[in-house]
Amino acid sequence: MTESTSRLRRSVRRLAFAAAGVVALCALYLIRPESSGLVLPEALRPVAEPVIQAIDVTTVLAATVVLAIVAAMRKLSYGMGAVLLLCIGANLTSAAVRAWESDAPSVLLPSGHVVAVTALYGSALLVSAPRFRPVIAGLGFAVVLGVAGAAALVEPVGIFGLAAGLIILAIWWTLASTLMLYSPVAAEREERRPDTAAIAFSRHRGSLRL
Repeated sequence: MTESTSRLRRSVRRLAFAAAGVVALCALYLIRPESSGLVLPEALRPVAEPVIQAIDVTTVLAATVVLAIVAAMRKLSYGMGAVLLLCIGANLTSAAVRAWESDAPSVLLPSGHVVAVTALYGSALLVSAPRFRPVIAGLGFAVVLGVAGAAALVEPVGIFGLAAGLIILAIWWTLASTLMLYSPVAAEREERRPDTAAIAFSRHRGSLRL
């Protein structure tokens, strides 16, 4: 299998996943399943409100610009486009759903705060250096959970509303990651396969015999 064929297959799989996400999102608002808001301890509200207030348009735009700069510094030629595609696409889609489905129950609508944070999280994973990716994945996941919990305390958020936000993120993340497949530096990095300990040990033994 040639490199271009392998990349094309990965692209097709990701685009098919994005299409499935669109279908799932449309089905959710056609069916409109009954759902109630998440119930969390009210004692946490004083902590949750400042978290939600901190996630505004200025903060999201600033974080997006920082991630785009990181992509430029790492010479990921398509990285800036991937960050903008994911962050802008996910947030605009979330706002559009809330506008078009304004008559739907509030608990079925995606939380703009959760979508914004998860889009930044996904963008950071796309453009971060491999050695930092495990730390970013762990800390980012904790931040996303914290923001989701804070949103559930401050806003009328339900399970299906959170699911809608995750579907929106998945759609745009697959599109952005497909773009990154064709970034020359990213493609070169993905083709590398780090030596396992066994391979390195075998190579070392072979050099000693020589």
